[in-house]
Amino acid sequence: MHKCSIASSISIAIAIAAGVALVGCSTPNTYLVYRDAKGAPDMQVDYPNSGFCKQVEAVAAGNVKCEGRSVASELGATATLYYDPPGLNVIAHYPNMSSCERANSRMAMGVKLLKRCAPKG
Repeated sequence: MHKCSIASSISIAIAIAAGVALVGCSTPNTYLVYRDAKGAPDMQVDYPNSGFCKQVEAVAAGNVKCEGRSVASELGATATLYYDPPGLNVIAHYPNMSSCERANSRMAMGVKLLKRCAPKG
């Protein structure tokens, strides 16, 4: 059993939606994984805890789910995003450089590209 403290409500904006998140217990399922129609990973965002991940999952569009296992090793590029509010850096993983650059060419309100797309490896 995990000890938890619930932080005050914080609003977040992401490229695909906006919502309110409650920062909760630090538990598994912190990787928000987007999958294509065949089930292959198309993008992953690493969140600090499952409560935050689940709040984003609730407003995300498409085949997306918070998962306990990272698929980052299957993806070829990364970028670091900054969510304001709540003042949070997250790492996003993409299949390749072109998909990373395309996804980050226009940012949603409250999301900034902190570290540009870079290939892995």
